[in-house]
Formats: sequence, C-alpha cells, structure tokens
Amino acid sequence: MRTGLALALAVVALVVTGCADPAKAISAAGYRNAVSLGARAELAQRGVLLRDRPACRSTGAENSRLGSGFTVECTASTPDNAAVTVHGVVTAAGTPAQREDYVIRLDDRMFLHVDCLGAGCR
Repeated sequence: MRTGLALALAVVALVVTGCADPAKAISAAGYRNAVSLGARAELAQRGVLLRDRPACRSTGAENSRLGSGFTVECTASTPDNAAVTVHGVVTAAGTPAQREDYVIRLDDRMFLHVDCLGAGCR
C-alpha cells in the first residue's frame, strides 16, 4: 500500500471504528498533516515551491465511521504569490474499497489530479 498517506489513513481507520472524541480530533489532524506534506512533496517534485506548508482543514473526518467519506481542503501560496489549493476526497474510509482523489490547483487552474500524494505513491 502507498506509504505516503497509508499511515495517516490507518490512523483515520482507527478513528472511524469508534475511538473517543479526542482521539478522533488527533487522527483527523494527522490526516490533514499527511495531506499537507504530500501536496508539498508533489509540487516540489514538479518544480513548484511553496512559501509555507499548506494549511488544511477537513470536513467529516472527525465524525466519520468505517466506510464513510470525508473531504480535505488546503491552501498555500508560492514565493511569487500564486495561490495553491488542494481538494481531496476519501470514500469508503478504512475499507478495502477506500478511494482517494486529489486535485491541486495553481492560480485557479488545474495543475495536478492524482489518487495519492507524496513519495510513496509511485
């Protein structure tokens, strides 16, 4: 399995099986962190540097259950002030049917559309 987000998704899988609320918040934060790092790595591999790590927020990850879905949204900018956004969707979380879909936009133009982010994707 892909190593880039595999660990974060394993943590999310633990969350969706019924951990206490603080654990859910920590796991959701871990997933957002993995997406932020993965997006930055994907962009760097393609010669796009960022001023700072993308800031991410998720919708539904904290309250998801096994097999449910959630989204993640990230924003950043390049040193020359180009806007960078990342939109990610995870479906069937924590199951063998889990799917991920990420769109990275650079100044509101699609730059990259992938099903995995980071070094472990290839």
